[in-house]
This record gives sequence, structure tokens and C-alpha cells, in this order.
Amino acid sequence: MLQVIEHGDVRELRLSTWKSRLAGYGVSAFVARHTLIDAGFPDAAPELAAYVDAHPVDGAVLTHGHEDHSGGVAALLARGVGVHCAAETEAEMRRVERVGMYRRLTWGSRVRLTLPLHVFSPSPALQLKPTPGHSADHHIVWDAERGTVFGGDLFIGVKLRLAHHDEQMRPQVVALREVASWQPERFFDAHRGLLPDPVGQLRAKADWIEETIGRIETLVGRGWPDARIRDEVLGAEDPTGTWSFGAYSKANFVRNVRETMPQAS
Repeated sequence: MLQVIEHGDVRELRLSTWKSRLAGYGVSAFVARHTLIDAGFPDAAPELAAYVDAHPVDGAVLTHGHEDHSGGVAALLARGVGVHCAAETEAEMRRVERVGMYRRLTWGSRVRLTLPLHVFSPSPALQLKPTPGHSADHHIVWDAERGTVFGGDLFIGVKLRLAHHDEQMRPQVVALREVASWQPERFFDAHRGLLPDPVGQLRAKADWIEETIGRIETLVGRGWPDARIRDEVLGAEDPTGTWSFGAYSKANFVRNVRETMPQAS
């Protein structure tokens, strides 16, 4: 299903399938300045392709290589639509990786990129800015002229207790505070749409992660095991953590904080 939501000069393309909705997920791509920002997920690629056939765009820009943001890239390239992304994102799309069953059930099987990326230079007004943390290759798209951020997965929610196995919590605090310092008037989140209070919500998320890291560090210092820390700070493991076999879980949040704690001199 593709739902079009108008936001003045920005068009939101809300993508979902019955499987993603059953899992409680959908994801949005956006069109701004005749440019598609992100490319949806594999199972929604036919609908995204049909949209682009009916509403041509100059090209596409990607925030990162996760399959719910890059799943339609092959379909775009097959139509001659150029794609612009960071070198790390292109490398991520070209890697051979079988993602977890929960991701395949929700989004469809990840397709390794084999086609060359057509050269596309987006409007200079759309700046790709690195915001690592959610993934090593994560970027946001910043339209300074219009005070608008297309945030990919930088936000998702203030108190997001789940983390991917390779997610880095500390860099997210830095990225959130940096983007908030730009005082954006609008922030479009890939899973939440238009945020009502972008600066306040970005700062609130940064504060919460920072506070949570501090609590975890304190308990690590007391010698607590990860499972006990998780239950104390984040609550018992989420069902998603169970059915993803820990790939997207509260346990990953705790483990990352422990593994990145400064070493005592």
C-alpha cells in the first residue's frame, strides 16, 4: 500500500504491506525539490516504481543502506533514475548479507545491489550530512533554505529501548544534538512522519539516551550482568527482541554501552 500525504512543498509516500503492518511497521519516502528521498523496502518496490512511473523525479537520495530505505533502488535504476548516496551506503548495498528472519518477514528479502549507480547530483539545497549511530553509514538530508530535515532513522522515537546488533548509542547523542542545533523548522522521520516539535523532540531523545547510558554505566561498575541491567534500566526484553533472536533488542543497547565504556587509566 502506498499512501500519499501532502506537506506543502514535501510529499510523503507512506509505504506498507500487510506483513509490515502485521509487525507494526511502515516506512516513508519523501519527495522534495523533485527528488526522492529514500527508496522504501523490497516488498514495496513495485508500488514505489509505479509511483515514479506516474510522477517522474530527477533522482533519489538515500539516508542509509538498511533495506527499508534502499529496497527500491534496483527498480529505480532499472528505470534510469539516478541515485545519490554516501560511499559507505553504496558499499553497504553491495555487500552480500542475509538479514534476520524478522527483517525478511517485515520488509522482504534484501537484494544485493549489482547495477552501477547512475550519476545524479541533487539540488545543492539538499545536503547529505553524516549522522552515524543508528548505522555506520547513516546520514540525514538537510535543506537549510527551507529549515527542513529528512532524518531517516535518526529519531524514530524519544525512548527507543531497542537497538540493532551494530548500533552505536553514544554517536547518536552527538548527532541528535548537532541536528537540533540547526534549529530545523521541520523534521520528517521515516517512521513517524512530520514531528510536531523537532528541536524539542531531538533534544529529549539525546537527553534520554545520555541519561540511560549513565545508568547502565553505573550498574556495569557495580558488576551487574547485562540481563539484570537490561531489566532494571530498560525493562524485560521486548517481544521484538525475542522473535528477532536478539538482533533488534534491549540487550544490544546494554551491550553496546558496556563495550564502549571509557577504559580506566
